[in-house]
Amino acid sequence: MRSLVSASALTCLLLPAAAQAFPIDLEAHVDGVTIETRTTDISNIATVTLRNAGANTALCEATFVNGPERPAPRRVRLAAGESTVVSQSFQRIITRVRVDVRCSAN
Repeated sequence: MRSLVSASALTCLLLPAAAQAFPIDLEAHVDGVTIETRTTDISNIATVTLRNAGANTALCEATFVNGPERPAPRRVRLAAGESTVVSQSFQRIITRVRVDVRCSAN
């Protein structure tokens, strides 16, 4: 019984976070590399998972734009087969985020 109450309380706490989901528009520009991307959001944090599926090392830059806040690019170097998560936290309530990912071979 106690575990059922705990599970119900946890579900109620997670519902507001799920209700605040926002769309993430992803535009990827890859030059000479094979990059797989996946987006997710958690409260006011947008994340992009990058996976280098090619044979070359890739240099990637992800820029998150939500409108009024200044976009700050995030830069990562991915070896062949490596993956990483790039994220951006926002100060304001988010309605939509645009993410521009640019990758090139190193």
